[in-house]
Amino acid sequence: MTVTQRWIVVYCLVLSCPLFGQTVSGTSTPVLISVGRERPAGKPGLSYTEVNLKDENGNKTLEAWEKASISFKLKNLGKGPSQNLFITAYTANNTEIRGITYPEPVRIDSLRPGQSRDVSIPVEGSLQLTAGIATVAIEIREEFEFDPDQIELNVLTAAFEAPRLVINSYTLETDPPGPNTTVLATLKLIVQNKGGGASADTRLDFFLPAHARQMDPPVFVLNTLQPGETPPVHLRFYLNAARLQEEILIRAVVIERHQKYGQDMTMKLRPHSRSARN
Repeated sequence: MTVTQRWIVVYCLVLSCPLFGQTVSGTSTPVLISVGRERPAGKPGLSYTEVNLKDENGNKTLEAWEKASISFKLKNLGKGPSQNLFITAYTANNTEIRGITYPEPVRIDSLRPGQSRDVSIPVEGSLQLTAGIATVAIEIREEFEFDPDQIELNVLTAAFEAPRLVINSYTLETDPPGPNTTVLATLKLIVQNKGGGASADTRLDFFLPAHARQMDPPVFVLNTLQPGETPPVHLRFYLNAARLQEEILIRAVVIERHQKYGQDMTMKLRPHSRSARN
């Protein structure tokens, strides 16, 4: 069938010539009228290559609370255009993995013969994600084609493991006092993830005493910290030279996506003093 057909039934009522006040009867005859738009003369032929998972930390595993995508290259090898493509992903029925969500489908208006397109489908792991191997099915529907194309990808998944972010050590250093009334101080500390899982959206917020004047922004963005990772952080600020012998209180708060696995500590500091390890 070369034309998409929608049939409208029109009933033509065949009546005898009625007399005034007489009941009219008759029969209806259905007439089929074809409407629609022409299908392209050539038939499209879609191919799919380079199917893979792209995740935030690059370990090829979808983890709880991780945003990722399934990407592939789509190409039309046929002789006609592929039109109105609607691409969705879902977890196949033959897998027991729970906790994968697919935020939105992908729509492509047209793909000409010989044309290719990089496709990326968003995939997310929820807090309830279970560990194992999930079979993710990708379904491609296009206009004029009754049966959708389908490709599958096995995705390794990891259940949620909590991070534990602590300030492992810290020290305060100052420049030698000079003729100026202020000296430059540098707080050096190490943040460590002692938990079993990675932290996401990690940052370190500092709260300086009133007599200190900040030089660096008081917020350090650390992003993702893997278990065992220990990034150093340096915070520079100015101190009154006359108060160098005083104890300085600086509050540091480690915050991550869940806002429950980071440390909130107030450090008591003197120039060149070093804390004990936690």
